[in-house]
Amino acid sequence: MAKIYLAAPMRGDRSALNNVKQICRMLEEHGHVVLTKHVAEDVLDIDRGMTPSEIFERDIKLLEEADFLVAEVSYPSLGVGFEIAYFLLKGKEVIALALEDRVNNVSAMIRGITWPNFHFIPYTAPEDAVLKISNHIK
Repeated sequence: MAKIYLAAPMRGDRSALNNVKQICRMLEEHGHVVLTKHVAEDVLDIDRGMTPSEIFERDIKLLEEADFLVAEVSYPSLGVGFEIAYFLLKGKEVIALALEDRVNNVSAMIRGITWPNFHFIPYTAPEDAVLKISNHIK
């Protein structure tokens, strides 16, 4: 199946963390490889002693390896925005997920992307998100 780079806010508002954990688990149950399981953990890599440079280098390597980027964008994150742009400019497919009640809070720049390799998907629950992701990953 697909190698997925799961992106979610790390240093900012982690209100969607429980959803990210469930989405990560369900993607793996569907046979996908989630390259960035650390985004679903409670303790951050920086708090475990990784330097910002080490995190950057690791994440760039994983972005290069991934087939798809699935980004939880319900809450703003500079890092997630960077990852989305990087992946899009590589010509790879991005799926941006936002909780339906948070759609209007998502950056207009992200919501307005019209490139064919970008899909903005509102969702109601992790199960809904994974079903919608599965429709794009064939």
